[in-house]
Amino acid sequence: MAYDTVAESLRLIEHGLPGRPVTISRRHRFAPLAVDVNGHVAATRFLRRGAGCLWDDIHLLSRPPDGPWRLHGGGGGSSPGPWSAFFQARAALPPHHVESEAGAGVQAGVWISSAALLAAPDITTLRVEGRVLPVPAHGRLVVVWSSADPPTAEACNSSDEKVATVRL
Repeated sequence: MAYDTVAESLRLIEHGLPGRPVTISRRHRFAPLAVDVNGHVAATRFLRRGAGCLWDDIHLLSRPPDGPWRLHGGGGGSSPGPWSAFFQARAALPPHHVESEAGAGVQAGVWISSAALLAAPDITTLRVEGRVLPVPAHGRLVVVWSSADPPTAEACNSSDEKVATVRL
């Protein structure tokens, strides 16, 4: 059972992440993980329950000046293991560390790119090109851009001090 990619992405773009931790069950088969909106482009990230695995999906969207958001594609991958292992990955990172989840980023044509990241427990926000992305409890983020060069992200702690710089 899949989810409505466009409807759920739009909900995430318009309302942000839910205020409570997300869970996946037999009845609720997907959960929003992250969202980033950068002007006229956006990326959404969901975790989806599959047969014996979890799917990590990223979707890329754009919006013309006077039009609605349009889906341009997406991708992702699967990993075996329970939902709890998803949280344990963050706890295993060293302090001040932001890890690029290699291969998990998605690109739509040559003009929308994204990166999937996992932030250590002491990282509370990520600053990217003037945007501040709060790090959810699970530590998974998505960052989107539409320039030829990937941006640089600054990882900050709870005191809003920059503790690491990440080239995406």
